[in-house]
Amino acid sequence: MNVIKLITDKLSSSIEKKGIASLVVSGGSSPIKVFDELSNFDLPWSKVQVTLVDDRLVEPENKNSNQKLISDYFLKSKAKVAQFFPLTNDLITKTNNFKLPFDVNLLGMGEDGHFASLFPSMINDFDAFNIKAKFKVFETSSQGDPFLPRITMNLSLILNSEMIILLVKGKKKINVLNEAYNNKKLPIHYLLKNRRENLLIEKIDE
Repeated sequence: MNVIKLITDKLSSSIEKKGIASLVVSGGSSPIKVFDELSNFDLPWSKVQVTLVDDRLVEPENKNSNQKLISDYFLKSKAKVAQFFPLTNDLITKTNNFKLPFDVNLLGMGEDGHFASLFPSMINDFDAFNIKAKFKVFETSSQGDPFLPRITMNLSLILNSEMIILLVKGKKKINVLNEAYNNKKLPIHYLLKNRRENLLIEKIDE
């Protein structure tokens, strides 16, 4: 699967049809190569809205900030003119902010099966995981590694994407993904269960 082509074709199509496109991305190490290639792609980036699916609640220049990660690896070169929106609670409710549905949502997955900042301990949280919950961006208590408070989109909002691409890097994560189809204790199970079309999974062996 050519992830770069899938993303850029979808963004180009949306710009042609609507005059604007939206791209939601995750942090972590898995998408860094994708970010670097995208940043050099010849696209009318000034017409592309970019935001994060989740972030740690730290200063934007902190080494643990996803905003810093995409600033360093993605929002440079040709992509530096993209319209970046930091992830905030009112991202989708402010006038003139992101228009739904998102065009492309690029996700990663942790070894515990979490995606975005939706962790195993949150599975029974209606607002976080129920697909009938209202679209929401919300703050969490400290989670994951590094163990920090976070901000994240909920599952119902993530699903409101025309295309979702899930990057799964390394054999351990690939094994977790395979288990998740039948294991309700793994957060990614609920993405796999509720998304049948336009969910594209890229498995990357290390």
